Amino acid sequence: MEDAAEMYAASFEALHDCPVGKASLRFPDLRILSWCASNRDIFQVTGSPEQREGFSQWVEEVSQAGYRSDRDESSLIITQRCACAAASLPTIGEAVRAAGVWDIPPIAFRNGWESWRVLAWSEESLRDLFRRIREIGEVRITSLRPVDNAGLEQMMLVPASDIFSGVTDRQLSALILGLEHGYYSIPAETRVDRLAEGAGLSPSTFGEHLQKAEVRIFRNLRPYLQAYAGRLPGEGVLGEVRPTPSRLV
Repeated sequence: MEDAAEMYAASFEALHDCPVGKASLRFPDLRILSWCASNRDIFQVTGSPEQREGFSQWVEEVSQAGYRSDRDESSLIITQRCACAAASLPTIGEAVRAAGVWDIPPIAFRNGWESWRVLAWSEESLRDLFRRIREIGEVRITSLRPVDNAGLEQMMLVPASDIFSGVTDRQLSALILGLEHGYYSIPAETRVDRLAEGAGLSPSTFGEHLQKAEVRIFRNLRPYLQAYAGRLPGEGVLGEVRPTPSRLV
């Protein structure tokens, strides 16, 4: 039996005539993540309410929004059709498929540039990909390396930058302290007031750090959770949920 071909992983940034990329130039404060599914775009947009509203209006003009959900500094938008397909322009996705390379979503857009992660069976396929991209725009290669099975598994996991986006250092420190001292064990091995005393904070301040970190991380994970569940947002949601008491402090 012949040895399997070596697999390569690459990350790159591309700048070309792309509707979403142009929109990210119009709204420079936004962090735009994009998934393409069944000829529709799924956008998770993080930033100011004003710029998120402007981006949402742009989506309506270009490809129509079939679903939108707003949570604090983040919006989730699912379109009726793919924005790039509607514009009939050459896309990075087409170059990826033509080169026989596989992409690892999501695609991140910021200030006109789009960031991609891809896998290929050979360096030749990657060279072909970058040649095709240069025919329609610019490309900046940020990493290129061989990858084994263990590395492949890690690449397929949710990027840490997506999970912890918007979580402050103080909030992360509070989470780590809670984990290390059994706050999240069942049953809990400590209380917020004890953790707060060790951190030199009031129970209310420490509890606020914990709650904000928890909420932010779960909201960042929401698109991944919904994709894993295999259903659109809102399906199977109870019409009314009774509020439950907060954690005892």
